[in-house]
Order: sequence, then structure tokens, then C-alpha cells
Amino acid sequence: MLYLNDNYYDSEHFERCYRRFDAVAAISECKGRRLTVCLSDPVEWIALCLYVKARGGSVLPLHPTTPLEAARRLGRRSGSYALIFDQIERIELQPDSAAEVPPGLVQLSSGTTGEPKCIERSWEAIDRELEDYLEALPQAREMTPIIACPVTHSYGLICGVLASLARGQEAHVLTQLNPKYVLRKLAQLPQPLLYAAPTLLHVLTRLLPQGEKLFAVMTSGAVMPKAHFEALRERSVHLFQQYGCSEAGCVAINTDTRSACAMGRPLARYQVESGSSADAPSEVIIRGAEQAIYTRDLGYFDSDGVLHYLARIDDMINVAGINVYPKEVEDVVLTCEGVVDVVVFKRADPYAGERVCLQFVADRMVDEDELRRWCAEHLSPYQCPLEIAQVEEIPKLPNGKISRRLLADQVGHSAEQLSA
Repeated sequence: MLYLNDNYYDSEHFERCYRRFDAVAAISECKGRRLTVCLSDPVEWIALCLYVKARGGSVLPLHPTTPLEAARRLGRRSGSYALIFDQIERIELQPDSAAEVPPGLVQLSSGTTGEPKCIERSWEAIDRELEDYLEALPQAREMTPIIACPVTHSYGLICGVLASLARGQEAHVLTQLNPKYVLRKLAQLPQPLLYAAPTLLHVLTRLLPQGEKLFAVMTSGAVMPKAHFEALRERSVHLFQQYGCSEAGCVAINTDTRSACAMGRPLARYQVESGSSADAPSEVIIRGAEQAIYTRDLGYFDSDGVLHYLARIDDMINVAGINVYPKEVEDVVLTCEGVVDVVVFKRADPYAGERVCLQFVADRMVDEDELRRWCAEHLSPYQCPLEIAQVEEIPKLPNGKISRRLLADQVGHSAEQLSA
């Protein structure tokens, strides 16, 4: 069936799990009901997911680091009738949640623009996604899937584990994410296809021995800084990228990624609308058989039909009527000597409407005037940050993403306290 780190779990192990689930009424009677699941064992979670899917139940998976009170709160909000926490035997019933629910998978939105929302997707929709996904990525049939990202999230669960099972492959799920361990596993396996987040991919690129290349990587979840992307492309034989959202799953795949913003061509089941060029971008709208999804992502299609992502519409900065895309500024700042991480966000400005603000991490003390000169040499005046702060760490959400809105609120609150 699959590997977890260095251990193999065969079909007999999964059958034993299913028999355990049969003996627990709260699980075996899941048809038309929803479970919230927060298990420490990824293999047990995958087995439970397959079990609930086969029996017409609904499930909300939570990352294993989720605290108990947070799991309870999310379970109540999602309408779950039971919470399974840490171990299969630890079940809390929610008697107030008796309403029947449609079978499917519930995922939490990223939370970059506010409180995460519960997004429901039917198992039928997920099966259709898998069919299109396998068709759009034929190269993966001859590769060994390695999933170095959470299998409680759609990226690792659907595109990683479920897609591997659908191909008849044995996935390698990694929870030991020490970069040296990951590189060692990649070296041991034939034609490895690594599913990972941009941050881990960047670290692996830096640690990869000179002259060696990663065979195949898939990136998703956030657009890589230009310098990081170019380094990864140079050190990879195959560089794939995929784009999607919680409501739709994977929407586009790029099987020959030449730009960090190039998300690829849409999968067959969706009609995707966006801008006609980089000079005329517009919101990415995803139309399927069930609904139209307005993503609040800004993008465009190039002449080859490849979807490009520019920014979240909510993150775009309007400086006196001119649009500033945070990633363009971040890419320039990252080329300044010593800068290793950066985030650009907006705050209100009494004259220009909005101003460009910058926080950065560096391996040395960078003089603010030095950084301003660097920006002035490489950016248009309206793109140059007015507020600059060197910090020890860029705050990130539990899923690894950055909420620019939350960061702006925190900076504004700190400024108010200082002026009080």
C-alpha cells in the first residue's frame, strides 16, 4: 500500500485497521454523518479516510498538531457528530450534531484573509478530480511518489496519496522532514517525484551536493520567490507546479514550469477565466458543473494557454492609483546581499491611499538606508517601501502561508500602542 518514513504498511495492515473501525460504532455508523479526525498516526488517518469514503461518510481531517480545544471548536463548527483525537479509541461525541450530511471531505481554507472556513467537497467530485489529475500528469506513472507535506491537506492527501493509489503506486509519506533525511530518501528511490512546499524545496536546493539534481518535484501552495525558483529549476530534471483552491481542488498543472508564476493549463473538468495578458490581468474564476468559484486571485493566460498567478486581489497595493504586486517587490529585495526572507504588505496612507510596507530577515544587520538605495535602483518609485523593518522571523500561519492582512493589523496595532 504505502510507506511511512522507513516503514512499509501492506494491504493486510489496512484490512486490520478496517476491522478495528468496524468494531467502533461511532466510526462504522458514519454514513450520512461527519467525523472530525485529528490523529497522530498518518497511516491510521489514511486508512480511516478510505474507510469513511467507502461507507458514504463525511470527514474533516485536522493537522496532528491541532490542540484539543481547537479540534473541538472546529468539530462543532463543521457539524461533526464525533471527534476522534490523537488515537482511534479517544472519541468524543457531539450529541447536538444529529443532522444528516452529504458524503465527502471537508477542508479548511488557508485563512490568509481571515478565519479559516470549512469547505465541503463530495467524494464524487474528488474522484473526478483524480481522473483529470492523472490524465494531466502522465509523467508521474513512471515515478516514485514521495509526499513530504501534510496528508491532512488536499495537496498531500488527494494529489499525493489518493492519486498514487489510483495509479497503483506505493506512496512514500515522509513526516521526518529533516532536509538531509529527505535527500537521503530521494537518493534511495528510483525516479522520485517529491511533493513538497516551496520552503522545503528551497532548503533542499541549497543542501543538494554539487553536480546532483532532484529528479522531479511538485510545488504548490505559494509562489516561490524568483531567485529561489530559478535555483530550483536549475537543480531539477522535472519541475512541476499546480494551482488550486479549497473549493475546487487542483485546477491547473504545469508539467514544464519555466516561471514561478506559471501555474499551467486547466484540468479538463473546469472552465477557467482570467485576464488576457500580463498588462490586463483579472480575477481567476473557476466554472464547473456544480458552481462558479470567484477565487480573489489575480492572473492571466499567456498566448500558450498557460495560467499565470500574480497576487491575491486583497494583497495588491494601490499606490495613488497604480497597482503594486507584492511579489515583484519581494523578488527585488531578496537579491539584496544578506536578505533571506521577506514579506511585503500594505497599510493605509493619507496621501497615496495605500503604502508599501516591508519586513525582512537577513543573516546580517542591513542598514535601512542601504536597503532603500537598493530598492530605488531596482524598483519604480511607487513600488519602493515606505515602512521597512528588519525582523528575526516572518510570522506564518500553521499551514506555512503568510497572512499579509493579519501582519498589517499587527503592525498597525503596535504603532497605535507606541503612539498612545
